[in-house]
Amino acid sequence: MAKLAEALAYENNEDKTFVGTIAFRNEQLTLPDGSTIALGIDRAHWVVVYQKEKGSQFKVFDYDGHTKQFRVDKRNGADEDMKEMKRLIRYFYSNARTEDLITILPSGSVQE
Repeated sequence: MAKLAEALAYENNEDKTFVGTIAFRNEQLTLPDGSTIALGIDRAHWVVVYQKEKGSQFKVFDYDGHTKQFRVDKRNGADEDMKEMKRLIRYFYSNARTEDLITILPSGSVQE
């Protein structure tokens, strides 16, 4: 049962080559704390969708590393929001098991 961090080359929220979405393969699967996270990545543009517990409202972090624009739930993000997003990504990478996840790649894409 490999953890996601063991399967990917990841550094400082800035994977410059991956394009795709990583999410749990079904709605019953969660992280150890009961939360769910999905990552949409287009090189340095990251969208993190976080739900603290089933039935709670989603929180959407949107960071464009090219323009350095950062939004949380469609409003400008603050430094604390960025720290939270990075913490959530680290938690997801450290605890998500690869067999519980699906990776959706854009049609015609080739990952290096």
